[in-house]
Amino acid sequence: MGIYYYAVDQYAKKYFSPPKDFANKNPGIFHPENPFPGMVVMMNIRGYHFNIWNDCANDIPPDSDYEDVTEIVYKEYLEMFKD
Repeated sequence: MGIYYYAVDQYAKKYFSPPKDFANKNPGIFHPENPFPGMVVMMNIRGYHFNIWNDCANDIPPDSDYEDVTEIVYKEYLEMFKD
């Protein structure tokens, strides 16, 4: 059990979480090798308004019109930071 985190932009109706094989809960989400924090900063610098939500207080309903952009954002992140 744990609290799972993801980033949500309510204006753009998009969300993402850490990519596959990376931790999605505390403390692993803050590990230096987890790309999630960098992904949030990268997207917000581009003009988005991603906020960190968790599954206890702000869960996105499964039938909502929010788009999961995890793979897209991770791909852009890897292209920017090849190391």
